[in-house]
Amino acid sequence: MQKVSTQQGFTLIELIIVIVLLGILAVTAAPKFLNLQDDARDSVLQGIAGSIESAASVVYGKALINGEASAATGSVNVGNGTTINTVYGYPDGGTATNLTNLLDADIDNAGDYLTTTVAGSDPAELLIYYKGYTGYSTTAPTAANAPCTITYTNSSGEGVRPTINVVSCVQ
Repeated sequence: MQKVSTQQGFTLIELIIVIVLLGILAVTAAPKFLNLQDDARDSVLQGIAGSIESAASVVYGKALINGEASAATGSVNVGNGTTINTVYGYPDGGTATNLTNLLDADIDNAGDYLTTTVAGSDPAELLIYYKGYTGYSTTAPTAANAPCTITYTNSSGEGVRPTINVVSCVQ
């Protein structure tokens, strides 16, 4: 009586087909994972913008108490020896150091998020941007609507809040 041998394992062609299918799946799923990075950057930008808005409200409250909310320029002491320059009671975005001091954040010279001012803007505009975004590693964005940025525009008059605009990293 002869024993019938049964095949065990995969043939070479089956193995190649499985590898090709896994490669196709990986190529299809990769953009979704890359997009998650942009979503995370957007969340960070939203968080920074929220912090700026909250801090601006606190500064405005202090300016109201000090009677400086109607002044075109002024300053408010926010504690710990930190003085914030103001425009109509709100933080002045004309210089990056003013907002970074207010937030006690290092987004001025190092890290993943940097600042630049928009030349010729009136009222003054400050951009906070993700330096790893395409094209920003060597050159800062120059327009207020550039992707992956926060634009802080100074108050334009008494009782007018500054505008804080976040432009998504996902394009």
